[in-house]
Amino acid sequence: MLNIKTAWRSILKTKSLSLIHILGLAIALGSAIILFLTARFELSYDSFYKDVDRIGLLYSKSQPERGVEYNTSMPAPLGPLLKKELPNVEAVTRIANGNVVIRNGSKEIESSNKFVDEEFLSILSFPIIKGDQKALSDLGNIVIDESMAERLFGSLDATGKQVEVYIQGTWIPKTISAIVETPPNNSSLKFTSLVRFEQKPNYQDDKDRWDNVNHEVIVKLKDGKINEQKFAKEIRSLTQQYYKSNIENLKRDGATADKDGQYFSLQIIPVADFHLSNLGIANGPSASFPWILLTIAGLIVFIACSNFINLSLANSLLRSKEIGTRKTLGGTIKHLVVQLWTEAFLLCIIALVFGGLLAWALLPEYNASMNYRLTILDIFSPTNLLIFLGIFLVITLIAGGYPAWKIANSNIIHSLKGGSSVKSSRIRNTLTVLQFVIAILLIVSTIVISSQLNYISNRPLGYNKSEVISIPIGSGIDHEDALNRMRVALEKESWVKAVSGSDVNMGLGNDGTSRRSVFGFNQDNREITTNYMRIDYDYLKTLDIKLLAGRDFDRSFATDTNSVILNKKMAEQMGGIDKVLGTQINLNGKSLVIGVIHDFNFQDLRKKVESLTLSINPSVFAVDYIFVRVETQDLSETLANVEKIWKTVNPKATVAISYLDENTQNMYKDDRRFSGIVMVGTGIAIVISCMGLFALALLTINRRVKEIGIRKVLGSSIASLILLLSKDFIKLVGIAFLIAAPIALWMMNKYLEMYAFRIGIQWWMFALAALITVFIAWSTIAWQTLRAARANPVDSLRDE
Repeated sequence: MLNIKTAWRSILKTKSLSLIHILGLAIALGSAIILFLTARFELSYDSFYKDVDRIGLLYSKSQPERGVEYNTSMPAPLGPLLKKELPNVEAVTRIANGNVVIRNGSKEIESSNKFVDEEFLSILSFPIIKGDQKALSDLGNIVIDESMAERLFGSLDATGKQVEVYIQGTWIPKTISAIVETPPNNSSLKFTSLVRFEQKPNYQDDKDRWDNVNHEVIVKLKDGKINEQKFAKEIRSLTQQYYKSNIENLKRDGATADKDGQYFSLQIIPVADFHLSNLGIANGPSASFPWILLTIAGLIVFIACSNFINLSLANSLLRSKEIGTRKTLGGTIKHLVVQLWTEAFLLCIIALVFGGLLAWALLPEYNASMNYRLTILDIFSPTNLLIFLGIFLVITLIAGGYPAWKIANSNIIHSLKGGSSVKSSRIRNTLTVLQFVIAILLIVSTIVISSQLNYISNRPLGYNKSEVISIPIGSGIDHEDALNRMRVALEKESWVKAVSGSDVNMGLGNDGTSRRSVFGFNQDNREITTNYMRIDYDYLKTLDIKLLAGRDFDRSFATDTNSVILNKKMAEQMGGIDKVLGTQINLNGKSLVIGVIHDFNFQDLRKKVESLTLSINPSVFAVDYIFVRVETQDLSETLANVEKIWKTVNPKATVAISYLDENTQNMYKDDRRFSGIVMVGTGIAIVISCMGLFALALLTINRRVKEIGIRKVLGSSIASLILLLSKDFIKLVGIAFLIAAPIALWMMNKYLEMYAFRIGIQWWMFALAALITVFIAWSTIAWQTLRAARANPVDSLRDE
């Protein structure tokens, strides 16, 4: 207790220094708490299931000429076959997306639905509020989540009640057999209802087809953790038997075998690893994302600890007489270390409290801007609390313990004379250089990432996204009829220039859905793979896509429903524009190629433009989105007018319409979130570095005050004194830049490899980072150096 009182008095005695200690650590710890919670949240995805180590998601791997391909889409017969053929498979469920409309009396609500098998709830243990894991044993049952129960019935008392579900143009009666909790935020699977897989549209046509892949498969093993290599071997004979034609086609077309000699293989990934998979099969961020967050948090805390150590060592001169006197009066090194460390520990505790309050105050704004739902209470979960307290204890031991041990071991004679035997300049310089290395790395990262985001935001996509409105049609209405009625309603409006539709949205609209269809077919004894898009008349006109050869779909040609338009990439894959134009290809039976269009980015800019086939055949897919090109001076007013007209066509529409400009930007939400975190981290790192540099400059100048006075008496100018006092710090920045530049170059090249379309790293980015760092460092110490240089030398020399 005496140590704490003494430590408190010592803290109050050096208020300015203590305030810098507390502020620097509080900002660092507050930032670290937020970044730690974010990283832990990302790493916790899909880890809440019971027996999660035994649950895995299937995907296929092949290596055609164009490179390695991974795909989670599976054929309908595979799921049941796995349980039958593989002894270690305990349960299997197929999962297919398919929104439906649920009706209770006059109330109709669109539901985010999954078509699943009976064992879904026994594999994926979403908490069941009412009912049990066998709720889907009957084809006539439906499972809904608590939010849907509240919306349909106003309470959770819904089990056993009857509803109607609109599937593929028909209202089907269903019995609610269970209510589950709404899937948590860290679940890759989001749904509000579950219906048996056998009632998926076109199931009867697909149930025995191995060439139609359109859903995911999740398995649960009987024992042992998911072992990817072992599972691949166990399923190999099954793959070779049922995917024989795929394998033969890959061999024929020049595919490459993998290290196990396989041209096509089925693999498994632990379900908890899916969200952060780098295989390109998930919609989550990069697998390195949470680790980058933890690294930024660690770097910020390191800078704060460096400041703590630097300032404590630099301040040792001011306490040298106190330390010497304590030793003379019998104080042992152990007692002195404990006392000095107690002071540091108190400062750290105060900083932790303020850091926690800062994190609590900033979390709502952080959640809003970064699209999270974190709370400060998340830190108090047993695992998180143990990790964070362990890290905090290490911080106090390093930041407080090391300076305490160095100061306590100082020479008594030197201490009593007012000098210091603590040789700290090399340590201080090393830590200062490391701080600026971190700052420069973060500044360069901010410049490069911002430049890349600006590039992908403004790069031409091959179509004109300006003034085009996207309307998700949704469920509960015939999609073809909705498009035709919308055309009629809009044709009298002078500001409407074109109307069309497609089964695929451009970018990411307000319905949050992103999809692609890939078809394969044999042509001239060669397997051809193409992205497939169902469009409608006037699609090229609506999106302003350039036609390179041939013609567009035309209503006057009745046979155009059996015709296709290829993009340039697809035409080249089939031998060139001249060769393919006017020929028939073996897609959807036989399709006549009537046109070739310019390549456009129908996917995000992380991917190269792939082959694409456009068709207006309504028997393959229905249109799911309506596109309206407008000409207006008031975008918001026009959007409201279109929405008003759309409500007359589809009064039950629930998803808001949007401009394609917004949709394309929505594809890069994760990128902007990452950029925002790096920019904020950079700002925090710079602020903390400046605080430490300011205090360090103050202490250094105070030590040299007599030297400055003597130099002024001998005729030194203010400018020469400012140069003298600041050159050491600027020199440290220069050393930091030489270390940081090659590391930043390597890091940013790795980052840019994520994008097929990317900027080049330019010399000016590093020059700008160096100028910013020098300016910040000099600005931080300028006032102190100017004040010291302009001081009256009489005041500093009179004691002598």
